[in-house]
Amino acid sequence: MTIPPMPSGSDTPPELPPGSPPGSPPGSPNATPNGSPQSESPKNELPRWAQKQHQARTLEQPSEAEMVAFIGPKWEKVYRRKLAPFFEDASFVPTWNWSAAIAFPPAWFLYRKLYLPFAFFFLLPGIAFRLLTGTDKPLTMAAMQLPENEWLLMMNVAVFVSTMLASGGTANWFLYRRARAANRLVVQQQLPAAEAQLLLRRVGGVNKLATSLFVALSMMLAIATIGG
Repeated sequence: MTIPPMPSGSDTPPELPPGSPPGSPPGSPNATPNGSPQSESPKNELPRWAQKQHQARTLEQPSEAEMVAFIGPKWEKVYRRKLAPFFEDASFVPTWNWSAAIAFPPAWFLYRKLYLPFAFFFLLPGIAFRLLTGTDKPLTMAAMQLPENEWLLMMNVAVFVSTMLASGGTANWFLYRRARAANRLVVQQQLPAAEAQLLLRRVGGVNKLATSLFVALSMMLAIATIGG
């Protein structure tokens, strides 16, 4: 009688642990130690390193929705174009803002809640005029129109025009910097989307009441100065 050859070790299938389903060999990534397949992790959840990178990008550049919430209705028609250079490079480059230049020079900054630039442009003309002329005595318009004080009138006009140019050339950059700082503050709070949008609207937007009071007081002061 001929005895059939025994199967070689390479032909012998590996032993499966008890309870292991067919098609799930040991060591399979979808098999647990008891043989049951593992549940897949949610596909929409980003790993922590990706979440950190996304948060860093959000801190660096506000999104479209965040800029709409901060700037207000004029974002689409006005400020998207004006602030576009700073989204490519956040460093200062001169741009132009007619509203900041032709209104009472500091009034636009107060209107847009840029309080530090407002204080700077409010105090700068007077300080510059005193340094350039060497006089601390306030002069009325009638006094500056005297022949001996004509140079003071010209100096006053020069300071005013310089302030207008500086205001119009830096206004957009100051607004962008404040929008980015406000967005960074809101992102770090880790609020729900609706609350974050509400906070951005409250931090941004405009300050109509303070601007109206400032313009009214400035006009009263100008009338008093002209009248002597």
